[in-house]
Amino acid sequence: MINYEADSPVYEQIAALLRARIEAGEWAPRQRLPSVTHLEQEYGVARQTVLQALSVLRDLGIVYTVKNRGSFVKVGADFLTVITPEPGVRIIVRQASDSEQRELDLPEGASVVVVERPGGDVQVLPADRVEIRGPKS
Repeated sequence: MINYEADSPVYEQIAALLRARIEAGEWAPRQRLPSVTHLEQEYGVARQTVLQALSVLRDLGIVYTVKNRGSFVKVGADFLTVITPEPGVRIIVRQASDSEQRELDLPEGASVVVVERPGGDVQVLPADRVEIRGPKS
């Protein structure tokens, strides 16, 4: 569950737990998530911590919030990867190789987004399932 001694803040841990539950199908697209009060009690954290976790999920395009109604799973959220590049990150869009087409189950001629991070971490994603966002102001 929540590790208060971890390097990542508690709200990020809760966001990751909620995302995992969404990806596991616990809540379907357009389905309302439990209330903020319910999540506070379930995770034993303050209201602001839950609100921050939901904000992370909104920024990732996984949920949306309707005032006075709650937060809902966004349609297609499990297919969209949101990238907010940090300094030193290189992003390239190119045609997928034959092996990438097979691995990612892409049609012939499809494009991929290649994200290269400092330290050598490389991620290849289907271009039609990626959203690249500018840094937060």
